[in-house]
Amino acid sequence: MNIRRPVRLVTQAGSLAALVLALGCGRSTPTTPTPAPAAAPTVTCPASIELSTVHPGVPVSYETPAAQGGTAPVTVACTPASGQTFAQGATEVRCTATDRGGLSGACAFTVIVSRIPTLSKTRFVAFGDSVTVGIVATENPAGDPFYLLREVPDESYPSVLRQLLASRYTTQQITVINAGKGGEKAVDAVGRAYSVISTHRPEVLLLLHGYNDLGLGDAGVGPGLAAVNDIAKIARFQGVQVLLATITPPNRQATRGLSGALIRDFNDGLRAIARGENLVVVDLYEAMVSDQNRYNSDDGRHPNEVGYRKMAETFFEVIQAELQVR
Repeated sequence: MNIRRPVRLVTQAGSLAALVLALGCGRSTPTTPTPAPAAAPTVTCPASIELSTVHPGVPVSYETPAAQGGTAPVTVACTPASGQTFAQGATEVRCTATDRGGLSGACAFTVIVSRIPTLSKTRFVAFGDSVTVGIVATENPAGDPFYLLREVPDESYPSVLRQLLASRYTTQQITVINAGKGGEKAVDAVGRAYSVISTHRPEVLLLLHGYNDLGLGDAGVGPGLAAVNDIAKIARFQGVQVLLATITPPNRQATRGLSGALIRDFNDGLRAIARGENLVVVDLYEAMVSDQNRYNSDDGRHPNEVGYRKMAETFFEVIQAELQVR
């Protein structure tokens, strides 16, 4: 009896170990949680930058945007870099933030460089008769003379043109000299043209002449055109660019102003001169003929204030097209 009892205890101990081993086999082994992936950095760019210059390009400085998030250290680089010269037009700047792990985020903004409008020539002389001076005619109730003439110097086409040019070409000193002479025929203006050009030394001559020559009817057309041609040649000989204007249309009433047919013939001659001398035409006739009564004062020969502004706007458009620096 005493000999067998220890044997049973051993057996019981072995069974207990087996039981423990069996129970252990059913347990799960603890695991380490997988870390979440690192977030890439982000970067926010500024709004577009707009600049103006008279040069082909301009250095542009901007603040490098700051990055958010990512694993430090985070670097931000922009291309083109701040301080570089940006050409005229729109250029995209791209900024990229890169963290220690190589993750990146990017943004972009635009630098817009525009040219400040400038002219290649800024000194003008307007040469002509009373239409250049700026005369407005109104009917005389007393009937003698038929029309009362008054000057409107601030509303003449050279004055309005100077205002238009100055408002656009703000970095330049624009000069428009009014060299009109009331009652003058083109045939009598050749010598004066030489004197005016020599005195004022314009870069551009705004030539509008011939109204009074047409007062002679058909007989005035040929001599008037020849005189205008001579004036243009004098200017070109002295290195002055000529903008040759057609003369404005009359009122539609046949009893007022100059003959419409006569003016058309004269303007055809002016256009032929322009082709022969390689001159720029300022076609006042075409600009005003669609509503000619609106633009004329009572005598049908002199424009009114609305007409003078239309003339100035037409000269302005041609000057902008021909002389603005591109």
